[in-house]
Amino acid sequence: MAKKKLSLATLLIVIALLIVFRFVEDIDYDLPPNHRFRVTKVIDGDTFVLNGGDKVRLLAIDTPEKGEKYYQEAKELLKKHTDDAVVTLVYANKRRDKYGRLLAYVYVENTFVNKIILEKGLGYLYLFKDSDSDHPKTKELLEAQLTAINAKVGLWSLQYSPEEFYINKTGSFRLHRPGCNSAQKLVPGRYQKFDNRLDGFKIGLSPCRNCKP
Repeated sequence: MAKKKLSLATLLIVIALLIVFRFVEDIDYDLPPNHRFRVTKVIDGDTFVLNGGDKVRLLAIDTPEKGEKYYQEAKELLKKHTDDAVVTLVYANKRRDKYGRLLAYVYVENTFVNKIILEKGLGYLYLFKDSDSDHPKTKELLEAQLTAINAKVGLWSLQYSPEEFYINKTGSFRLHRPGCNSAQKLVPGRYQKFDNRLDGFKIGLSPCRNCKP
């Protein structure tokens, strides 16, 4: 009898927890947009915090880290467009990254924030999988990057000591200097070379974070 009572009590606890979790989930999804998607803090040039605590990482772009050139400018631009603003998040295939951050194309009314940052030369297009290159938003973002490259603004105004060539491995969107550890022991036919670093960026590659071409 005691065992049956214990089992019944356990079952009731499980049911109660399910009801609570479902109730909380429903409340979360029923929050009005001007509450759930309001930006409360801008962390850097590609990350901000929503009311409620969720962090959002702007999808398909990468801006300078703290201490790097144009870090502050990128942060200020994101803050200008999103701080205390109501944002619309458009997700791709993966909604969160390994850090739990939401990954999204971000809009403030009709302004495509990810695109604005690339147009101003304050970030790089940053893709991961081949499928990313087929996403409708990718073409729009690449065009924005090309605009900045041609205008030589922001990151594209910086001077670099040229290498004899640059390397990109098949299946990767990173561009490497020839001496980069990530570009060693290359298999013939599984990489491509570029005489100019910009040639790689113009087709949607982004700089390796280690060798920083």
